[in-house]
Amino acid sequence: MINIPFKKIAVAASLAGAITFGAIKSFGDAPKPVSTIETTEEMLPKSVVKWELPAALREVSGIAQLPDNLMACVQDEEGAIYLYDLNTKAVKRKIAFAGPGDYEGIAVDGNTAYILRSDGTLIEVAAFLGPKPEVTTHASVLTPEHNTEGLALDKKNNRLLVAGKGFDTRLGDNKGIYAFDLGKRKMAQKPVITIPLAQKQFAAKGKKKKSKYDVFQPSSLEIHPKTGELYLLDAVNERLLVLSEAGAIQRAVDLDKGQLMQPEGLSFDSNGAMYIASEGGKKGTGVIVKYDKGI
Repeated sequence: MINIPFKKIAVAASLAGAITFGAIKSFGDAPKPVSTIETTEEMLPKSVVKWELPAALREVSGIAQLPDNLMACVQDEEGAIYLYDLNTKAVKRKIAFAGPGDYEGIAVDGNTAYILRSDGTLIEVAAFLGPKPEVTTHASVLTPEHNTEGLALDKKNNRLLVAGKGFDTRLGDNKGIYAFDLGKRKMAQKPVITIPLAQKQFAAKGKKKKSKYDVFQPSSLEIHPKTGELYLLDAVNERLLVLSEAGAIQRAVDLDKGQLMQPEGLSFDSNGAMYIASEGGKKGTGVIVKYDKGI
């Protein structure tokens, strides 16, 4: 067992004009006051397992937990899904779905995989575990300027959630999470979650930011299977954030860059264990780290 430390941050989540979640209320409704919640040691992961990935996944950018202890992985150069076996520590199968591109996220709904490209494009790969996967590309309201990296399946609301690192000119001093309706096969024009950047949690740390929009750059997101909370990774700012189902920021922890060089992928198994995938950089090795629980 390997111990990978997290640094603790106290989070004061009282917001004055704050965050709305589409499943609870429509975009633009006035939010209810948010209570103050502070992280404690009990919220931090305790037990850790680590897998070093093969060279093909050195730039792993997205992961999704599958049955039989398999992990579906994408990397940010090749249009392929890698099925990595956590038991044998080897790639079991490679499933091509497109040519080269900047692929950043993956979500799986049954036998259908969805892949997010950094320009906002969503690619559906139906029957991806079968002999002849069917590929469909869906239109998006997002653009390369949004630099989309986060993708999560919101099973409860039959939709995908998409988060971008870049600047959204329509949102002012906020960043947004957008929804793709799986029934209508259409992305909403407005975000279902808006997150103000002028918050204590996003206070700049380390080297000076080029822009105020750089204080929050989500690289992955996922919904906890038991609590319904939304987890967001921020690789650039080395941080993991947790939002409630209503969109309120609940907790935040700093990540240790010495252990997770560039955390880009996030997933949970059915028991609530948390998996974080990290790129290996130019000379390092991509890894997947398992925490017995979330934060």
